[in-house]
Amino acid sequence: MVPRAEVEARHKKAQGLMAKAGIDCLMITEPLNFLYFTGQKVPVSMATRPAVFFLPQSGVPTIIDWSGPSMFSRLYKKPSPNYIADARIYPEIPIQDATPVDWGIAGVLAEKGVLEGTVATELGYETRLNLAMEDWELVKRGAPKVRWVDSGPITWPCRVIKSDWEAEQLRRACSIGGQAWKRMFAELKAGMTGLDITRRVVKNYIDLGADLDSGPPIALGATGPGGSFQKGDILYLDGGCSVDGYKMDFTRRAVFGLPSERQTAEHYGMWEILGKVMDRMKPGVATREIFEFSQGLMAKTKWVNYSSHPSLRIGHGIGINVEPPYLNAFDKWILQPGMSITPEPKIETVEGLLNPEEHVIVREGGVEVLSTDPGNDLLVIE
Repeated sequence: MVPRAEVEARHKKAQGLMAKAGIDCLMITEPLNFLYFTGQKVPVSMATRPAVFFLPQSGVPTIIDWSGPSMFSRLYKKPSPNYIADARIYPEIPIQDATPVDWGIAGVLAEKGVLEGTVATELGYETRLNLAMEDWELVKRGAPKVRWVDSGPITWPCRVIKSDWEAEQLRRACSIGGQAWKRMFAELKAGMTGLDITRRVVKNYIDLGADLDSGPPIALGATGPGGSFQKGDILYLDGGCSVDGYKMDFTRRAVFGLPSERQTAEHYGMWEILGKVMDRMKPGVATREIFEFSQGLMAKTKWVNYSSHPSLRIGHGIGINVEPPYLNAFDKWILQPGMSITPEPKIETVEGLLNPEEHVIVREGGVEVLSTDPGNDLLVIE
C-alpha cells in the first residue's frame, strides 16, 4: 500500500499548485487519480458506484465511497483502504432507480465553503469524469455558482514527477517482470503459442510478487498452425506487470532458429538508435525535440519508420498507467528529473513491429535505465 507520508506529500504539492492557480477545491472521480491521491484502488466493476475525493486549498480532504471498503476493513480487521480520516459512504439516496443522484457531492462542496468558488475536476485532456452524465448535470444544478475548471493543470504536474517511493515501485516492477520473462525464455521452444507464453509469464509475475491484477504482456509474431511459433518467427514481447499499481513497460525479442543477416541488422541497428535517443534525454530538453532527433536518425536508414506521422509517438510516460509526457511532435512537456518514460523508436519489418524500448527515469545527468534485465540481445531459440 502507498505509505501515508507519500499520500500526504501529494496533497501538499497539489494544494500548492491550487493556491497558485486560484483553485479553491480539487474534486477527483477518475479511478487512477483517486488511487494516486488516496492510496485506494477502485475496481473497474465499481463504475456504477463512483468514488469521489475532495481536497480543499487548505484544510483536510474528504472522500465519498460505497460502504464495501470500510466494511471489509472493519469486519475482517484489515487496515483501512486509505488514509483519509473524513471518509463517508453515500447519503440515503435512491441509487437503484433511474433518478439522477449527486452522491452527496453538493453537500461536501457546501461544507468546504466553495459553492461560489472555483472547483477543479476531470474535464480536460487525458482525464475522464467518472460520473454518469445525468448525475453530473444534477451536481452542476445543485451547485450553480461553482466555477468548474479542468483538474489537469493540478493532477498532471503531480503525477508526471515520480517520488523516490514511486521510482522504487517502478524499479521493482521492472525487476520482477524481467525475471518472469527470463524464466519463460529458458523454457521457450518452437511449437509454443502466444497464449502458452503469456500464461507462463503471468504465473511467473505472481510467483515473484507482482500485483495480482497484473495483466499479461503482448506476445506476437507466431506464424505456425494454431498460432504457434516456428523457425524464422520472431517473438515480440511488450508490456508487463505492476507493483503497488506501478507498471513496467519495455520490449524484448527472440528469434526461432538462427537469425538472418537482415534480422540481425534490424535488431541491433534499432537498439543503437534507441541508445542515441536516450543519450539526448536530459532535464530541460523538450519532449518534441527528442521526437525530432529520433526522426532525423530514422531518416538516414532504409527501414520503414512506423512513426511517419507526427502524432505517432516514439515513447510515453509510465506510472500507474500510460500517461504524459509523450515523445511526439505535439507534446509540450519539458523533461524534468523524476519523469518515468519509455522511449521506443519503431520500424515495420517483415516479421512485424520492431520497437526497442527501455523503461527509464529522467535524472539530473541523463536517464536511469530500470529495464536492465533481461538484456536487449536478440535471443536465439534453437
